[in-house]
Amino acid sequence: MDRIVTDILWGREFFQLYGMPSGMVHRQCVSLQTAPGTPRGDIDVLFCAPGLSKQSVAYQVKRIKFGINQLRNGTPGKLEEFKKLAQQANLLARMGFWQVYAYAIVVVDAREQNAGKKVTYEGLSSQMRSKVHSAVSFATQFFDARVGFGVMDFTQTMDSAPFTVGTHGLDIRRFSKPAAQSEELTKWVADIFGGWPTRTRRVSPVLDL
Repeated sequence: MDRIVTDILWGREFFQLYGMPSGMVHRQCVSLQTAPGTPRGDIDVLFCAPGLSKQSVAYQVKRIKFGINQLRNGTPGKLEEFKKLAQQANLLARMGFWQVYAYAIVVVDAREQNAGKKVTYEGLSSQMRSKVHSAVSFATQFFDARVGFGVMDFTQTMDSAPFTVGTHGLDIRRFSKPAAQSEELTKWVADIFGGWPTRTRRVSPVLDL
């Protein structure tokens, strides 16, 4: 997770979506112990731009792993954990963060099945993809209406470094619905990022032609 979030390109492309403030920075594994209402749990990744604590974006993430054994046996791991992902994301939506997203990261180690091939991008079979698609489609019913939902795919097809030979991408199934944050939550977010002062986001005027 840390490798994706901190990557210069993919950390921005996968987490800083259209309509979000530019220049956002992040904190990982943010405990909710001191948050308003003192709920249990934590935020996997919290994004915010300096001075824009009113527009924080909270992400909860679950990994679906297809290792060598899973590919051999056709039994992907952790598909059943989508309900837990929904519970965690729904909590953040009830707390009132500006935007909330739940991400499923599908990680595929296809090196064994592709052994001997010079260059290939072959990953999951159509049957295995169908299993993931069914689980993802089933999971959407458990999410709060405000929660956005996306599926990341990272497939390592050959013995090479991550983000080189292989496939990776993000499919946003549903965008988050923004909501106004309370002053109490906004102050807490500012404190998490070192006590930033809150400012209003500037909107460019519309040119009347």
